[in-house]
Parts: sequence; C-alpha cells; structure tokens
Amino acid sequence: MTGDWLQGPYVYAIYKSYGFELRQQAILFVTGFLSSGIFGTIVGSAADKYGRKKFCLLFALLYSTFCVIIMSKNFYILLFGRILSGISTSLLFSVFESWMVSEHYSRGFHSSLLSDTFSLATYGNGLVAIFSGLLANWLAEHFGITSPFLAAIGFFVIASLVITITWNENYGDNSNMKQTSSLAQALKVISSDSRVLAVGAVQSLFEASMYTFVFFWGPFLENYHKSEEGLPFGIIFASFMVAIMIGSLFYGNLNGSRNVPLSDIAQGTLLLAAVSLLFPLLYPNEYTLFYFFTLFEVTCGLYFPTISTLRAEVVPENLRATVSNLFRVPLNACVVTLLVSDLSIITRCLMCSVLLIIAFVWSFALEESDTSKKAAKIRKKLEKKIK
Repeated sequence: MTGDWLQGPYVYAIYKSYGFELRQQAILFVTGFLSSGIFGTIVGSAADKYGRKKFCLLFALLYSTFCVIIMSKNFYILLFGRILSGISTSLLFSVFESWMVSEHYSRGFHSSLLSDTFSLATYGNGLVAIFSGLLANWLAEHFGITSPFLAAIGFFVIASLVITITWNENYGDNSNMKQTSSLAQALKVISSDSRVLAVGAVQSLFEASMYTFVFFWGPFLENYHKSEEGLPFGIIFASFMVAIMIGSLFYGNLNGSRNVPLSDIAQGTLLLAAVSLLFPLLYPNEYTLFYFFTLFEVTCGLYFPTISTLRAEVVPENLRATVSNLFRVPLNACVVTLLVSDLSIITRCLMCSVLLIIAFVWSFALEESDTSKKAAKIRKKLEKKIK
C-alpha cells in the first residue's frame, strides 16, 4: 500500500506536466477503470486456480512496470501503462485479501478474529497513507515529480521479497476446471445467495461513489475557495486519512465491545455516507464541504473492515478472488459512466449520494434470513463439487 499511496496523488500532476488536455487525461483514467473491469474477473479466477501468492507477486511486477512506463510522454505508451494499472488495482483489492482469509483459516485462527484484522488493516492503511503522502511531497519537492513513482518501485520490490520468503501458497479452485466454468460457478453462487448478491451490490455502489469522489473533491473545494492562496491539499489529504483511521476505530468499538451486528453497521455507515455527500449541496461553502467530505472519509474507515468481514463470511473460499473481482465489474462501469458523462461537479456529487442511498436499501438484504441459510447450504455443495 505504501507504493500505491506514494504515486497515487501525483498521477494527475504528472499527466498535466506532460501537457495533456483534460479530455486526454480522462481517457487515460477511464482506460484504467475499463481495464480493471475487463481483466479483473480473468485474473481473479486465475489467482484462485493457480495460486494467490503468485498473483500477489504479479501485482508488484505490473505496478512497478506502470511506474516505469509513466516516465514516458508518449500518450499511447501511457495508455498501455493504464491497462497494467487497472489489472494491478484488481489484484490489490482482491487477491491479497483472499490469500489472508485462506491463511487465517488454514492456521486455525477463529473466524471472529478476522474482524479485528480488517479493522487494524484499515487503521494501518491510514497511517501508511499519511507517511506516504509526506514522503511523496518531500521527494517531489527535492527530486522532481517523477521521484515518487521511482520510490514506489522500491517498496514493491521489498514487498515481493517479503512475499517470496515468508508467505505460503494457497489456492481456491484446485480442480482442472476451466476458468470459464469457474466464472460460471461464481455467478451461480452470487445468484443463489441473497447475502452474497447484497455484498456485491453494496461494494459496487459504495466504491463507485468513493472513486468518483476522489476525482471531484479537489475541484469542488477550489470552486468555493475565496483566498488567493492555493488550498493546502497536503493538509486536507492528511485530514482525510486521519478520518479513515477514526472510522476504523469506531468499527472496532462497534463490532468488538458493543457487538453490533455487521448488517447494522453497514446500514448506518451507508446512510451517513449518503448524507455526507448530500447535505453540503444544500449549503455549499468551503468549510461545509470540507467538514462533510471529512465525514465521508470517516464512513470509508467504517466501510472497509465491515465489507471485508462480510465478504469473508459469505463468499466461498474456493472462489473468493473470482467473486470479489466480479463485484468490481459493475463498480468500474458506474465510475466510467460518471466520468465520461458531461455532468457538473455538483451533479456528480448528487449522483454519488443517490448511489449510496441505493446501497443503503441493499444493505437490508445483508441480514441473515432462512433463505440465505438455505442458499449457504447450496453454496457449500458447490464448493464440494469443485474440490
């Protein structure tokens, strides 16, 4: 994650420094999301079949290659880099989690400890993001705008060494089944269990809103910034990361000592997220936007451990990476639609709030029912057939 956070904030800046117009920049970013949507299901299925450790190493290789390619000023070479970046993103948000959950169970740890692991991971990610932001800012000031990308490669190499030396390999689908059949089984699992479908819907809708938010929060704040001095983006970014850490602490308290059901946490998180992007549209000013955008980041800190724990509960082990990447197809479709459409920033913010309200409605299907219990039995039978 350090490598990802190091170069992430400077992708826009480096494309702008190359003289690309906003339309060209949009094409580059949309290509990344399309790549993630198209290739994500393929690499997820392959990871379950051929080994998740191998594909974690593939992530480091592809992302490092992207960091090298971005040094080029050729638009078409950069497009290829965005394709690699999209594949890397799919791997980052599916294969690592799948490996960890499988390893957790194989070592005999209790399932209740997964929730603590995800909460700590979200908190740690916030700390890493703050450190990476400060380091990237220092590198860019002293060694140029390309230096954070080169530094990111160093962290990917370190990660690869740690994975190679200390990780065991684990698999999902060990059979000789073709990838197309594996995808069909994953689709069957999603359609047969309302909780799995609900997890996918909530993930797609929330994260589509989150990724779209990343694109518009800066310009939105600038529109209402009255001072001649530029916005302190470094401080704002750090504030957002602290908010995510606070959200993860709230999750730990709610799911730990208070023992609040995951479905209730999800419902409250999604409703609060929808309000945080809707309310500032009614009273738009620089401070209102900042406070409510920070509140949205708190909900992100609540969301990630919640959805990760839910996925670990309802998604079958042998198809975990495949199912996780299938969830990313509608996610990327929503983001691409919102980015390529000729909508104002206010309208995009409103659309994100609408997506979150829909996710809130879907979250009621996360509650375990008799129907979902029957579907879980069917899912277990499917797992046995695949094994």
